[in-house]
Amino acid sequence: MIREFRQEDKEALCRFFARLIDGHKEYISHGELQMGIATDTGVLADDFREKWLRYLDAQLGREGNRLLIAENDGTLVGFVLFGVTDDGDAPFGVIFDLGVEPACRGQRLGQQLMGRALEWFRGQGVKDCYLESGVANHSAHEFFEHHGFRAVSSVFRLKL
Repeated sequence: MIREFRQEDKEALCRFFARLIDGHKEYISHGELQMGIATDTGVLADDFREKWLRYLDAQLGREGNRLLIAENDGTLVGFVLFGVTDDGDAPFGVIFDLGVEPACRGQRLGQQLMGRALEWFRGQGVKDCYLESGVANHSAHEFFEHHGFRAVSSVFRLKL
């Protein structure tokens, strides 16, 4: 079942995200670095859970952002955080985070979560959708490409 996020989901979602990213550090992209969730490629900050909760609160506080939760028998097994940004030539969709329980992968749950986000974007009149992914997150890249996404840039970082 896929449903809207509720505030009482917050701690379970944080535990879920922490377990996912700690077990698959290839997930880390420039977004996690910029938010302080990670300190380098493959390296989570000691306080990454607290920083992710602040990031989540900030994202949910922005008008136009949505968070969907996937459950299986009341257990959180996936989520997608997405929204519309209007600081470009035309409003565009952004999928900020998408995570699926490893044991549930291959069951089309990620496809369903992604599909719900894309359907919502289309309903808002959005013509383009963007997402980011860690450079070594090859399984995610294959998933995104399978669903029509194409790489349009690379992000570089210089530690000063």
